[in-house]
Amino acid sequence: MLISLTVKQFALIEQVHLELGEGMTVFTGETGAGKSMLGDALGAVFGARASADWVRHGADKAEVTAVWEGSDARLDALLKAVDIDVDGELILRRVVTAAGRSRSFINGVPTPLKTVQQIGKLCLDMHSQHEHQALMQDSVQQQLLDARVPSLLLDDMQAAYGDWRQLKSRLQSLHSERGETEQQSAWMREQLARLQALEIHDELADALQTEVDAGRHHAQIQQAAADAVQLLDEAEPSVRELIARAGRAIVSAEDFHAGLHRSREMLDQVDALVGEITPELRSVLDQSFDEIGLRQSEQRLMDLHEAMRRHDCDEAGLLALMDDWQNRLAGLDTAGWDEAGLSQALEQAGARYQQCASALSAARKSGGDALVAELRPFMDKLALAGMQIRFDVRPASVESDKSDESVQSDESAWHDSGWDAVGIQIMSNPGEPWRELAAVASGGELSRLVLAFKACGALEDMPQLAVFDEVDTGIGGETAWCVGELLARMGKQRQVLAISHLPQVASCADHQVVISKAEKDGRTITSLKTIEAQSRHSEIARMLGGDGEQSLQHAREILARGQVAALS
Repeated sequence: MLISLTVKQFALIEQVHLELGEGMTVFTGETGAGKSMLGDALGAVFGARASADWVRHGADKAEVTAVWEGSDARLDALLKAVDIDVDGELILRRVVTAAGRSRSFINGVPTPLKTVQQIGKLCLDMHSQHEHQALMQDSVQQQLLDARVPSLLLDDMQAAYGDWRQLKSRLQSLHSERGETEQQSAWMREQLARLQALEIHDELADALQTEVDAGRHHAQIQQAAADAVQLLDEAEPSVRELIARAGRAIVSAEDFHAGLHRSREMLDQVDALVGEITPELRSVLDQSFDEIGLRQSEQRLMDLHEAMRRHDCDEAGLLALMDDWQNRLAGLDTAGWDEAGLSQALEQAGARYQQCASALSAARKSGGDALVAELRPFMDKLALAGMQIRFDVRPASVESDKSDESVQSDESAWHDSGWDAVGIQIMSNPGEPWRELAAVASGGELSRLVLAFKACGALEDMPQLAVFDEVDTGIGGETAWCVGELLARMGKQRQVLAISHLPQVASCADHQVVISKAEKDGRTITSLKTIEAQSRHSEIARMLGGDGEQSLQHAREILARGQVAALS
């Protein structure tokens, strides 16, 4: 709720401070006194686009401060999201310079205008002939209608759309990645074949290096083996013959000395080892030079080093990489199965969406008819008897001439709220064509239409502060009483500020503020004054066009009737 409003150097206002209460507050005064400036000041502090015309002539800046008390879940969530701490009160301040630049503050902290505007959408519902009205927004018109639709249908619609959209996105990703995936697949297969040809295993590089070294030094190896065999087994005397002689020299005396015994045993062991060495050396001699094998080992070793350099890893890393590629290629091989499964699931999800959207569309049409029937009595009382109204529920297709059947397959019209475009249409006079509400409704008609919606309980989620400027334009008599009573009723759930010229409307208010202008030091100044009791009688009498006792008595009667409406 708006607790207070302070306005300084704003248009004709030099400085005013206004304390506001619950319920309905009416602003009255002579024509030209500056009642609409109050609406401009509220718009300014809640984020309206800045204008240099707001600044009082001769002043450096205009300033508007509003104190807001209380919150709801949406406002709390917004303040938390923008990291604004609120302890009881929300103080909004807007400063506009003569050059048209502005700054906004919340609780003394500089705040982006966008944040202030978001707060304004949650707190302030401005109804005037010169301001953008919420009821003219397509989204609000749909919300009004969807409030009369079973919530289960809306929930099912959102769930069906979410499932369909998720599957469609996955399938689109699969399709869009196909070309790139095929290139990646070809590259992986090529690289994998090259690595598989190397027959990689742990420590392969060392094994290949050994093979290459042996091939490159084949002659040297053969010579070394031949020389060794000659010395060990073929020379006169050979190493084995000398070992045998040493053994025979020891054996005759070994029983007399342990050292000789041990020496003879070791000579036997050496002879056995030498006997094993000779066959090994002869096998080396039997090996012929394999030039082709050498070249293959050299190439394989070179390819292995190149692969390790290219992939920046050792043999173990190459083996892990090969395993990863094999798994990925196996997954790609099953992509066709995945695509088929996704396509089938998408088709089923699309059918589910169409089923939910059709049910929701039918419910909207039925709900629209019911809501129009509820509105009719209030519209008749509010001097809107000649206006016909309907909710237009049509396919939201890009091509406006598509049939309902065609739009079912037009996925561009599919949304989480169904495939309908919902709007309010009115026929101002019999025989005239149906036209969009925003195109033909005047400010006064629109404000009274909002009252009709409120009267039948269709605007429960609107902002807590509603401002009506000239809501009573073009009406009088019992219609004026109906407007006043409906505004008073609205004030039971929301804070209502109404600017009015009609005594019937003013008398229904809980509070009344008189706006007047006077000349001071050669300048025109607008002032505001909250009046009560006897002062209200006088102001109502002025609005009736007289100030005598008869007018005062009439004013008392009107005020008494209005207060009954305000208290009921």
